[in-house]
Amino acid sequence: MDVLLINEEKIDYTLEKEKNVGDVIKNVESCVVSNGNVIESITVDERIIPFDYTSSEFRRSLSEIKVLKISTSNHTELAFHTIVTVGEYINKVLDEYVRVDFLKFHDEIIEGLKLIHEGTVDSLRLLKIKSALVLNSDSSVLSQTLTELGDFISRYEKRYLDEEGVITLREHLGKLLHFIPKIFKWAVVKNNSAFVTIEKARMKSYLKTLYSDLHILCVGSVKKFERIGRYLQLGDDLHAMNDLFYLVELLDDITLLVPVAQKYIGRFSGLFIGMDQSEIGYEELFKVLACKLRDVETAFREGDMITVGDELEYEVKPLFESLTGWLQKMYELIQNE
Repeated sequence: MDVLLINEEKIDYTLEKEKNVGDVIKNVESCVVSNGNVIESITVDERIIPFDYTSSEFRRSLSEIKVLKISTSNHTELAFHTIVTVGEYINKVLDEYVRVDFLKFHDEIIEGLKLIHEGTVDSLRLLKIKSALVLNSDSSVLSQTLTELGDFISRYEKRYLDEEGVITLREHLGKLLHFIPKIFKWAVVKNNSAFVTIEKARMKSYLKTLYSDLHILCVGSVKKFERIGRYLQLGDDLHAMNDLFYLVELLDDITLLVPVAQKYIGRFSGLFIGMDQSEIGYEELFKVLACKLRDVETAFREGDMITVGDELEYEVKPLFESLTGWLQKMYELIQNE
């Protein structure tokens, strides 16, 4: 290897134990990631190669190449760009491939669906968005839509598309397309430090939408507390842990939204009505919740499933219900400000 370029800038790179392209990429990637960026593309002697450590391209000896060019991008910017591209590509698949002879374009459609699915999942991860908490206008959940699309891809990789498949494909892509605006709102709010110039009114509008969604999710999740207890009594630990993990993720996102709300809402209310009808601060609420959840975790580790069920139903659930009311209060506050 004669030259290493990163973002078109020549890098003074001294080879040590690196023997192939993959070794160099691995070293560069660790540095890139530590600076909050990601590798966007790799070019070897003016030929773009896939970012795949298992590929033969990555196993090529450095003595066989002259120029290794790596392009990087801020991971947040790349994820935003990918989400926009996903929306555009969904329209391309629907307009250019599905409308015409879909059998002729079967391979292009399946590959396109893989790019759409993987691009969405990867972007959600980079933007720290939980798909199980992203609601559509009809209260459908993004995680379910992604699961359905993944199942569709697996099914039609092994067989040609038929009329029924095309109808189902349109439904899946239509659903995902409607999620794009909501994904964008979550992305802006969760990565608000990257949007210092965003209009206050727009951010408040996004917060109002997300508080409304979180309230809907909380209302629909209250029954999980009783359900977890029943699962544990029946020895169904997997379903119990899935529900518990979901509740923890929901509480985590509610917590993360608080400092953003404080920043953009003039009359931010950090109070909620406690079990004894007195007002306490949200910080106190989260401390109590964290303490109760630690008790649940301890009881679970000790195999005391009766205590787990009781703690969730009689200690955590009332706090969660009070938090649900606070979310509604926050939504109304933003709406009336």
